[in-house]
Amino acid sequence: MNSKYNRLFKASTREGNFWPAFTDILATILLVILLILITLMFTKQQQIEGKEKEVQEKEEIIDSLVGYERGMIEQLSKAFQQEGVDVEIDQESGSIKFDSDLLFDYDEAILKSQFKQQLQEIIPVYTSVLLNEENQDKVDSILIEGHTDSDGSYMYNLELSQARALSIVSYILSDDFGDFPHKDVLREKISAIGKSESHPILVDGKEDMDQSRRVELKFRLAMNEQMQGVLDDLNVEQE
Repeated sequence: MNSKYNRLFKASTREGNFWPAFTDILATILLVILLILITLMFTKQQQIEGKEKEVQEKEEIIDSLVGYERGMIEQLSKAFQQEGVDVEIDQESGSIKFDSDLLFDYDEAILKSQFKQQLQEIIPVYTSVLLNEENQDKVDSILIEGHTDSDGSYMYNLELSQARALSIVSYILSDDFGDFPHKDVLREKISAIGKSESHPILVDGKEDMDQSRRVELKFRLAMNEQMQGVLDDLNVEQE
C-alpha cells in the first residue's frame, strides 16, 4: 500500500512541476514578443521624427530661396521706381517681359531703335541691384530668353528665338551700348536662350499668339548643393 501511494505522489509531483515550467517559457516568449513590438514602435517613431525633420529642413531651405528671390524683386522694383523707369516686374518670378513685336520687325532679329533706348534705361538699373557687391554672389546667371508663337515649324522658331535673344545680349555688351556699373560682371553671367514655342502664353486654355511672341529678362539664384538637392527632389515629385 505504501509503495502504491508513493508512486501516485511522485507522479503528481512531476506533473505539478511541468506546468510551472511551461508557464515560464510562455511568459518568456510573450516578453520577447513585447520587446520586439516596443523596438519596432520605437524605430518607427524615430523614422517618423526623422522624416518630419527632413521635411522641416527642406521647407526652411525653400523659404530661404523664396526670401532671397522676393528680396531681390523688391529691391529691383524700388530701384526702377526711384529712377523713374517704367517697367513691370513679375512679383512671383522677377521676370521682365518685352513684346517681341515692339522689339523686332516680323521674322527679323534686328533690334528696333526704340527698344535700344529702353534697354539703355533698364539694364544699368537692373545690374546695379543684382550685380552689386552684396548680391552678385547670390546671382548665378542673368538670362535673355526669346519666345515665339506656334506659327511655323519648331526648328525655325527655335532659330528665330535664339537669334533674337543673342541680338539683345550682343547689343548690351557692345561698345555702342556704352559703359555701366558691373558690365564686366554681367559679361560673365549673361546668357542668350531661345525657347521657340515651348512656353506659350495661354488665355482661357488657348494660346495667345501676340503675348507668346516675347523676350524675357530674368535671373537665377546661385545655390549650394543642399539647395540644388531640394529643387531636384521637387522636380522629381512634380514629374
